[in-house]
Amino acid sequence: MLNMITKKITKEQRNDFYQSKFEYYKLVSGYCAVIIALCEISYFFTDCQLYGRFAIETLIPRISILIPLVLFLCLNPRIKTYKNAIWLYYLMPHAAMWATIWAVYHLENRDFVREGFIIMHFAFLTIGLAMPFVHHVFYHGLVFANIIISNLFIHYAHFEMMITLALPVYVGVCLLQIILENSYADHYLIKKSLEINSVTDELTGLYNRFKINEIINPDTHKFYSKQDIYMVILDIDFFKKVNDTYGHESGDTILKYVGRRLETHITPKDYIIRWGGEEFLLILIDCDAKRVATITEDIRQDVASGNNDVCPLTISLGYSKYNSNENYHACLDRADKALYYAKKHGRNQVVNADML
Repeated sequence: MLNMITKKITKEQRNDFYQSKFEYYKLVSGYCAVIIALCEISYFFTDCQLYGRFAIETLIPRISILIPLVLFLCLNPRIKTYKNAIWLYYLMPHAAMWATIWAVYHLENRDFVREGFIIMHFAFLTIGLAMPFVHHVFYHGLVFANIIISNLFIHYAHFEMMITLALPVYVGVCLLQIILENSYADHYLIKKSLEINSVTDELTGLYNRFKINEIINPDTHKFYSKQDIYMVILDIDFFKKVNDTYGHESGDTILKYVGRRLETHITPKDYIIRWGGEEFLLILIDCDAKRVATITEDIRQDVASGNNDVCPLTISLGYSKYNSNENYHACLDRADKALYYAKKHGRNQVVNADML
């Protein structure tokens, strides 16, 4: 059954998928958790109708839900991941159920307890919107444990019927959760596709320049990362001549070739961006002077010596170290000036902006 739910989502995507689902439904499920508590308190007036007077016996049981409610309201704003939220969110319907059991213990007329417990299934449905189905099956299924344990001291008149009535409702809610989770999977995949396409260069498959907006603070234009960063900008030498001599399709082949060669020299922490035209930007994270010097020279030699199926090719590179006190534009400007120096002084070379 789990495979049926997640068949659209790869194992690598699964954690991100459930986190996205939690963030999407968190507000709805959070409000529902509060409503569950308020509804539990409101049932005190039903108790008064059953007694025909002020039901002092069930007042404390009914308002006991305020304790988990306060806990929920205090902790919920601090919870950022679905894994940490699971226990807190499912606490609310279970707490409401045990408040109901406490109140029922004092009631002489227990004819409506079956209806009350069936209503609780819909409380679990609303909470489960934000949670993974596999967790919902378990935490929702604990409803039956609540009924069985409470029957030991309440001795429900129609215990077997309570179970048989609750079971199809539980199964129905779980089936609905499967449908909703599959529906959100479609939404998630479309959203991810749009996100990828918005920051991906169609020709090379590398990032486009919009990717940088995800790794800098939009207010300060500084990198989020606190590690040492180098920015490298490189340009294909005489690229216009390639287009003029061999045609634009061959020019596209060259661009894709350079992109592939660049990918072989970086780590998963680094970024390659097609900055525009024949220019590429490398953002090297957690990098020192020795590494950037080695990488840039290796890239220059690799591009020049490799077979691109079009023509002999060289590139020029300029790089600079990012200063955490400045915005990234200042570092990029230094790297760009180093690139200009390399092209002006013979091309096919690497220039460190800090050495100019």
